[in-house]
Formats: sequence, C-alpha cells, structure tokens
Amino acid sequence: MPSIDALSAVVAAYLVGSIPTAYLGGKSIGDTDLPEVGSKNIGASNAYSQLGSRWAGFVVIVDVLIKGSLPILIVSDAVLGLGLGVQVAVGIASVVGHDWSIFLRFRGGRGIATTEGAIVVLSFPLAFAYPVIPALVVLVSRKQDSAVWWLIATLAVPAWVLLLNLPNEIFSFSIALIGVTLLKRMTSNSLRGADGSISARLLWNRLVFDRDIKSRSEWIDQ
Repeated sequence: MPSIDALSAVVAAYLVGSIPTAYLGGKSIGDTDLPEVGSKNIGASNAYSQLGSRWAGFVVIVDVLIKGSLPILIVSDAVLGLGLGVQVAVGIASVVGHDWSIFLRFRGGRGIATTEGAIVVLSFPLAFAYPVIPALVVLVSRKQDSAVWWLIATLAVPAWVLLLNLPNEIFSFSIALIGVTLLKRMTSNSLRGADGSISARLLWNRLVFDRDIKSRSEWIDQ
C-alpha cells in the first residue's frame, strides 16, 4: 500500500503540474485568452504563435524545470528517497496536472515540455531520445505542424526504454505516458461534429493530428 508520503507527493506533483504557465502568460500580455485563439492549445506551442518567442521560452523553462523536473527531484534519493516507483508516479501526476489543470476547470496543454522535464530526471539518455523524431522532422521540413510526429515519438518511448535497458518502473512510465497522451488527444475537444454525430474521420483527426480537422491552418483560422 502506498505510503502517506508517496500519496502526498503525487497530489503535490499534480498541483504543481496544474500551474497554467502559458495561460497566465497570455492573460498578462494584452489579456490574450489562449484557449480561444490560435490552435486553442494552452501550452508552449500556442504561446509561441500568439505571445512570441520570449514568452514561449519562459513557458517551456517553467514547464520543463518547475513542473516536470522539480517534483521528481524532491522525491528522488537525493532528497526524500521515496524510490523510483514513486518518482515515476510523481512524473505522470505532473503531466496529468498540466493536461487537466484543476485551476482551468480541467483543461490544459499537451504536456510535452512537462514530460521532457520528468524524463530528464528519470533517465537522461531517454530525454535525448524522446524528442529526436519530431525535432528532426521540424528541422528538415521546416513545418510547425508536429502533432503527428509527437504522437510517434510518444509511442516509441517504450522501445527506447527497452533499447536503453532502463528499469521496469520507467517502462511503466512509458506505457502510462501513452495512455495519458491518447486520452488527452481524444478528449481535449468534443468528439461530436456540428450535427452532433461521431464520425470515424473526427476520431482519426483527434488521434493523429490532435485537432478536429486535418488542416492546421483552417483549424487556427476558424
């Protein structure tokens, strides 16, 4: 049975992950409401397109270091020593907090930067492997639409864990991460179309492109 310390750490990590960095940044600059503009994502990518690189950089730093890395560092052997299993649970809790923030009525971003921050502490080599696919695609193609590649990168995490011969607890983290990612993509918007129906195309777009329609430009402009 999990200890009180472990449960408290998971709850605290969720609350830290729930801090809506990008949303607060938008509100502080011309009262920009990120859930209503651009891609409607409450995260670093939409902050970049709507608020500029400076604020987006700040959001990424906070999401990586404060929301992703810090909670795990606190429960690690260097501080509280609660074990790798608790560290994994804390990392997932931080990502869940970012994706479904209690401060935003359980809305949130996609958790990519927070995930990277958690992975940096759990396994430094994995932190390099996780973003390599979308990073290479964006660098080569110069396309900002990386949603499909982040999906592939997330699905590839268990393979990276096995290839790097990492502990079973981190493999469990990779499986939980996939579950969180898929759930977020499928539930971030209504799964019903304008006529109230649920179509296979809508489900596919939500899963693969992380939006209701395939075209990113049309999604942003609507």
